[in-house]
Amino acid sequence: MTLYLMRHAEAVDFDVDGASRDADRKLTDKGRRQAKRMGIALKRLGVQIDRVLASPFVRAQETAELVVATARLPVKVRTLDALKPNATSDALWAALSGAGGEGVLAVGHLPSIASLAASLLGSMAEQPLWFHKSSLAAVHCEARGNNKLHARLEWMISPAMAKHLPGRQASAGPSARQVTGSRP
Repeated sequence: MTLYLMRHAEAVDFDVDGASRDADRKLTDKGRRQAKRMGIALKRLGVQIDRVLASPFVRAQETAELVVATARLPVKVRTLDALKPNATSDALWAALSGAGGEGVLAVGHLPSIASLAASLLGSMAEQPLWFHKSSLAAVHCEARGNNKLHARLEWMISPAMAKHLPGRQASAGPSARQVTGSRP
C-alpha cells in the first residue's frame, strides 16, 4: 500500500468567518488554490488513489474535496476521526492500514501526520519530515516477515514545487532521496 499523507491547506484564523472553534476553520482563498494545485499534481504524477480519508475538521474536509474534484478521482471523501491533530501514530496507523486499497490519501494535521511519517520511517530518517500546509508525501508500506512493516518515502512535494511539475510524469513521482525504515 502507498499512503499519500497530506496536511490540510491554509485556513482562516480563529474568529474569521465565524470560526470560533479550531475544528470550524475554513480554507482561505490561498488554501483553496493550494489544494487544487495538489490535485493537479496528483493527476500529472499519474497517482492511483483507491481511498480518500480526511479529518472531520472543516479545513481538512475542504482540502480533500478540492483535491478529489481537481484530480477527478473516482472516490468519495470519507471522514476518519483518527486524523485529528493530536491522534497517536499507533491509532492513526491502525485506522489507515485497515482502510483497504493500494493507494490511500489521508488528509490531516500537524502533529499527527508528521508523527505518523516519522514513526513509519523510523530511525532511518535523518530528520523528521516537515509538512508545510498542503504538502504531500508518498510513503510506500509493505508487510514483511515476522509482521514487520517496511516503509519507504517515495517522494514529498509542496504546493510551490507542484507549480513547476511538467505534464504527466512517471508514476514514481518527482525525484527524491528515498528514506526507508521498518516498524515492528
